[in-house]
Amino acid sequence: MKRRGMSLMLSAFMAAGMLMSSVPAMAEEAETEAEAAIDLEDYEASTGNKVTIWTWDYDNTLMMADAFNEIYPNIEIEVVNVAYSDYFTKIQQAVASGSELPDIVAQSCTLLKNYGQLGIFEDLSAAPYNVDSNVFFDYIKDRAIMEDGSLIGIEESVSPSGIAYKRDLAEKYFGTDDPDELGEMFTTLDDYVDAGIKVQEESDGEDFLFHSPGAVGEMLYFMNTEKLESDGTIHFTDKMSSVLEYLTKFRDNKVMDTFQNGTPQANATYADKHHIFYPCPNWVINYYIKPNDPDGSGNWGIMMPAGGGYSCGGTSLGITNTSDAKEDAWKFIHWCLMTKDGAVMMKEKLNFFIALKEVYEDPDFLGGPDEFFGGQNINDFFYNKIATSISTLDVSVYDQTVIDIRDLLATAISDDPDLTAEDALEEGLEEASMKILDMEID
Repeated sequence: MKRRGMSLMLSAFMAAGMLMSSVPAMAEEAETEAEAAIDLEDYEASTGNKVTIWTWDYDNTLMMADAFNEIYPNIEIEVVNVAYSDYFTKIQQAVASGSELPDIVAQSCTLLKNYGQLGIFEDLSAAPYNVDSNVFFDYIKDRAIMEDGSLIGIEESVSPSGIAYKRDLAEKYFGTDDPDELGEMFTTLDDYVDAGIKVQEESDGEDFLFHSPGAVGEMLYFMNTEKLESDGTIHFTDKMSSVLEYLTKFRDNKVMDTFQNGTPQANATYADKHHIFYPCPNWVINYYIKPNDPDGSGNWGIMMPAGGGYSCGGTSLGITNTSDAKEDAWKFIHWCLMTKDGAVMMKEKLNFFIALKEVYEDPDFLGGPDEFFGGQNINDFFYNKIATSISTLDVSVYDQTVIDIRDLLATAISDDPDLTAEDALEEGLEEASMKILDMEID
């Protein structure tokens, strides 16, 4: 690694009463800090050690690595595919056994506090990284900061969420395919209920507003701005009551179909003529919409969700403190997620939009109309309308636990037409009490 040196000039004729012993200590501290600085502009240098990344987002991470190597050709990146369902357990097992960890860990947003508790990450706010989190969007800048003030990861994408819709079906049932007009029609969750009833009646029960209780449950959960945790208490009732209320309303009025989110059957609905609305964090476009409806160009739009924008999902990248390639790992993260060139690459190759505020000051960065979305400028919509309206995101060590319970309840509500919101809440509280043993549950 290329390091910057620094020489310290000390003035002569110091007073005899000064503590001369402090001078070499000061010089040593300054020199250590300078030597620790990573020269991000030395594109040829390498530690000689391979940078290993474990990720469930294999194809996207490969694209990031390939683009990075065009700039830093001598840094070897190895991308290892690990299933999301196994990922956190695999990290835990490596820590417990003392086996080798990857140099870069992908940290799911719902497990950030859990990752922090492992004590295995570099503090990216400290030297030699020196990241100031204020350079990121306000609502997301503190999400990866732990209670001790350490910053354990950098966000890959800000994950603003809208509602994707099929233009032909929107025109058929609501008289317009214009995103602004549709946004004005759907300003409350009850508007979805009324529209779902209309769609069912006019299609003789064949068409649905939404395709999946799991997708709807996720949307309702992240729309809810109630804090999950505070003062040693998990506020399960506050967080879940409205989710369960509207899941049962959607079920009873057939606002949503019964497909399990993410299955081949659910994915097939993106190209059919029977499902209209889809909760749509920005990453859904490349993960679900375009792969499952390749012939749908021009027939899609994005509208504002009822109640305004929300954030759903996200991943941070952190460096393990056992890594022997920290400098090279940081070059990868920094270039991809904290530079203008990296931002352009992430946008064009992955449809990810990094959290660095300054790149959005360039009016050309977001680009123009998207033909797949009927000429709508969806990037401008996501980042100038939705992202700017999102509230600060709170994280809890029990985020994923409660989300797992939410998914179980969404399936139970869909499967059992007699399960009430009140009964589902009681079941959820009981489940939470069995899984969360060190906090009060209310």
